[in-house]
Amino acid sequence: MLNKFLASFGIGAARVDARLSESRVYPGSELQGEVHIEGGNVEQSISQIYMYLYTEYYKETNDSRTKHKEVLASYRVADALLIKPGEKKVLPFQLRVPYHAPISFGRQNVYLSTGLDIEMAVDPKDTDIVTVLPDPLVDQLFAEMEGMGFRHSHDSGICEYKKHIHRMVPFVQEFEFKPTGLFRSELDEIELIFEVYPEGVDVLMQVDKRASSLRGIFEEMLDLDEQSVRFSIDRQRGVVPGELEMRIRQALQHR
Repeated sequence: MLNKFLASFGIGAARVDARLSESRVYPGSELQGEVHIEGGNVEQSISQIYMYLYTEYYKETNDSRTKHKEVLASYRVADALLIKPGEKKVLPFQLRVPYHAPISFGRQNVYLSTGLDIEMAVDPKDTDIVTVLPDPLVDQLFAEMEGMGFRHSHDSGICEYKKHIHRMVPFVQEFEFKPTGLFRSELDEIELIFEVYPEGVDVLMQVDKRASSLRGIFEEMLDLDEQSVRFSIDRQRGVVPGELEMRIRQALQHR
């Protein structure tokens, strides 16, 4: 009786451990592995074994910045089962990483949370970091930016709350680049937002011009110095060398 009472508070209860075959994955690919369950000191009835792939984003409201959790994908590993004291069970799993999952970049992480749903007890949980690699097209675009002398800012890659930009999640992952060579005298920064899908990548590029006159200073204060450009990269065609530079120059010429 004492063991059952303690197990309800998680003391001597069953344990769960998700073991990934490979923790580095691309958007659109499958995360695979095994869920290891080990019984505790008493027999316990598990109503389900669940997994959540999630990330976090920031939202600003009334000058306050708060962090929020967003579930990207979920998977039910198994339904009801009984785990006896000391018993070990191993269950395989496959969870598809959605295309809208953010890239693991800088301080932005993606997590896999695995839990056992046990009635009238603290649910045992396990959390693992999953490394979401850039889509190959996004990687090529990063290489183009770096080739022009752009470098990521400190906050590059952080997910921020923005409605009506992405269809699947309430945030966007913004990549901020500062010029160190080419365009250094013409702009302050460039922000890139990607929407990856099987056929390619949609790109939203925001070019922040550098103020060079009194008019430019007023435009900068009113955010009128920012120009947005949208374009798509087809997966079969790939990134055409020089395309990003051309898009930036077009934005700079736009008044």
